[in-house]
Amino acid sequence: MAAAHLVRVKEIEELVVADLFPERAKALAAKLRSRKVRAAPVEGSGSADLGRLVKGAGLAINAAHVSIDIALMEACLDVGAHYMDLSSLPSQQFPYDGKFRRAGLTALIGGGEDPGLANVLARHGADQLDRVDSVKIRDGDTAWTDATPLPAVWSPETFLVEVFTPGLYFEDGKIVKVPPWSGKEIYPFPAPVGPQPVYLMDHEEPETLGRFLGKGLRYADLKLAIDDELFAVFQMIHRLGLLEEEPIVVDGAKVSPRRVLMNLLPRPVDLIGKVRGAAMLVVEVAGAKDDAPTDLRLWTGMSHEEAAKRHGATATGYLVGTGAAIFGTQFARGQIGTTGVIAAECLDPAESLRLMGEFGLRVTQEARARTPLN
Repeated sequence: MAAAHLVRVKEIEELVVADLFPERAKALAAKLRSRKVRAAPVEGSGSADLGRLVKGAGLAINAAHVSIDIALMEACLDVGAHYMDLSSLPSQQFPYDGKFRRAGLTALIGGGEDPGLANVLARHGADQLDRVDSVKIRDGDTAWTDATPLPAVWSPETFLVEVFTPGLYFEDGKIVKVPPWSGKEIYPFPAPVGPQPVYLMDHEEPETLGRFLGKGLRYADLKLAIDDELFAVFQMIHRLGLLEEEPIVVDGAKVSPRRVLMNLLPRPVDLIGKVRGAAMLVVEVAGAKDDAPTDLRLWTGMSHEEAAKRHGATATGYLVGTGAAIFGTQFARGQIGTTGVIAAECLDPAESLRLMGEFGLRVTQEARARTPLN
């Protein structure tokens, strides 16, 4: 989805789409129908291989697995390119801040939906307050389909690993780790998503917001909606050992349970037009304005049906890809002047919000002043 947006940005002269499977890159390039698009194979995941791939580029975006973040960052430093990813490893990437600053380059980590658009909404809310006490991000999705009991509308492997990883939150200057499935609450998402069980996740936003947002921020978290039926599916998968990477012997052959499971699940692209429901991103910013306690709630979202009809994507894919396209566009237009390792809350949110509207993502905000009664 990011490439479909970026190919229409006049400031971009060439767009290279690369994949470990060259036929996928070629198919995407053909679908985009533009002379400025070129397909390229990814010949390896090391920094030298990636350096040869991105040499001559102004910006390299990792829309693949988080495991190549560091190698691609090093490749960008070697060839003098800006860097961006959709999923990040903040504690491993922050140490590169000095190197990027000295090179006059920017590494924008977490440039998708959440992280990415969520950070833009958090910054926009924070800019309206004099003091920020907390930022709470809620990611809701009611995706369902008859095609599979596990409709992973983003990377299935990332999704499955994430929900069994200890969650975290930021509090009083520190990152606090908690067991998986902690912090359950029923969160009232706006319609059409509605009330959903949500759980603390191991996400980048608490780490980057705690580092960059300022204004006295004391608490930040992200909770993901997982309904009770999907929760039961996850627990069964886990109890059966199907998330184990270590091979087991089956009829004399060694197979990895996780690899088997991943091959049985449909790819997100295969669910386009088949999945129903909606995806929604909500950001709550609480603090004070003119000494009055004030709560802001901002949200955006889309139904999977609308995303398929209008954009040939799932709603989740559209939100993530559009986030990447927004920040990629800002890079191309020279609107990101801060060097070093940054996150989306470091940017002026006005242009990001304008581009969200241009790309069909409506943002709604509601404000509530908390008035003491005695």
